[in-house]
Formats: sequence, structure tokens, C-alpha cells
Amino acid sequence: MFRPMISILIIGTVWFSTAFAASLEKAEMFRTHGLTPEAKRELIDVIFSNQPDTQKAEAYYILGTIAFGEKNIFAALETWTELIKKFPGSSQARLVKDRIRQLSEIVGEVSKWTGENAIAQSYFRHADFWSEHKSKIFRIDASWLPMVEGAIKWYDKIIEEFPKTTASRLAYEDKMRTLIGWKESGRYAEAYGVEGNFSKYMPMLLETFVAFEKDHPDASTLQAFRYQIAQQYWKNKNWVKTREWLNLIIQKSGDQDTFYCDLAKRRLEKMEY
Repeated sequence: MFRPMISILIIGTVWFSTAFAASLEKAEMFRTHGLTPEAKRELIDVIFSNQPDTQKAEAYYILGTIAFGEKNIFAALETWTELIKKFPGSSQARLVKDRIRQLSEIVGEVSKWTGENAIAQSYFRHADFWSEHKSKIFRIDASWLPMVEGAIKWYDKIIEEFPKTTASRLAYEDKMRTLIGWKESGRYAEAYGVEGNFSKYMPMLLETFVAFEKDHPDASTLQAFRYQIAQQYWKNKNWVKTREWLNLIIQKSGDQDTFYCDLAKRRLEKMEY
């Protein structure tokens, strides 16, 4: 007569172990909602669980990524080095292997070593007392250097190495913002990108937008960048091209009454000056 109760207990035990099993999915959920400490704890649980090696390799990779995002380059370097050591044949190890050297170059720039040797740590504290005003970030004088081209080189590496990913989308967006450019303040201020040299950088901006639209056709920022392009033409009094891009915004909006559709219509009403 007690068999049904035993069955219920067994079922309950199985549910309990499954619900609280460490998982990458749970870690990603924590991370998405800004619960980074919980995400890291979950990933560490995955590493020390009975999960398959593929899951553990991914956990190491994400842990390193989180550390890098927190500017803890030393922790990222250590975590990814451990990944390569334990799972050398994994796709994640292949992904970070060529980047270990790059991390090693900047590890002393933004992170602080926290070794296990208590005496060495005490020496660091003594030294820091005397040099507390030292800069923890290397300052680089970029005077006379090509700012826009320097940034584009690295955005292009992201786009090339991580095609059609979130990283690629963000790289496209920042690359276009860089090409649109900016103006410095002050007496000897310089202008960069389209803001400083329309004929040089506008073709590059247009080419980048075409590639962006092809790789990320559903990106929510497409209309915003269309308007930025129209605005650059407007600032240069190219009314024909301005109308062309504003009408494209309206066309892409379809029947929806969106912010950029309304903005484009208002600009079309007051074009030349």
C-alpha cells in the first residue's frame, strides 16, 4: 500500500536534481538580465559538473569573455589558457588560441595580478603606497595618426572573423559612426570622417551600409543610419541625394508610422536653405 508514495518520492527526487543542475542556458539567462556574479557561479558549476566536455569548454569560453568584458584581462587570459590546455580540440579553444598573444600584450595595462603568494602581495601593497598616483592605463599619443583608419582596421577584423553575429552587427554600426565622424572642440580642432572630408569618406560610408544591410537585413538601426546618410547629403546641400535617401526611409517604413518615417517626411517639407 505504500508503493504509490515511494513512486511519488522518486519522481520528486528526479525533478529536484534536474531543476537545479548547472547549465549554460541558466548562465546565459543570468547574464542577459545583468546577474553577472550568478552567471559566473553557474558557469563554474558547469565546469565542475558531469556535463559533456563540449559544455565545459563553452563554460570556460564564456567565463573568459565575461572577465574580458569586466576589463579583468588577467583572468580572461588565465581562463582561456586553461581552456586550451584542457580542451585543445574544441572549437572554443581554436577560437581563442590565436588571441592569447594579443591578450598577453595588454595584460599589464589594465589588470592587477592577484597571485597566491601572500608575501609577494604584501610587497605589491608596499610599492603601491609609494606609487599610488601612477597611471594604471598606458597613455598613447595619437597626434597626427589616422584615427578613422585605425578604428576601421579593427572593426573590419570583427566583421571578417565573426560574420553575421551580434559582434559583426555592432562592429558595422560603430564603423559607420566612425565614418560619419566627429569634430573636436578648441582653437585647433580637427574634424574626422565625413565631417572632415566628405568626398573621401562618404563613398566608404555608403559601401559599408550596403554590406551592413546585406549581412544584417533585420537590424533595428538600418533606418537610423539611412537618415544619417541623408543628413550628411543635406549638410552638403546635395538635395537630390537627400531626397533619395529620405524617400527610401519612407518606402522601407511601409504602412508603419515610425519615428524616422515621420522625421523624413518633415525634412522633405523643409529641404533647401
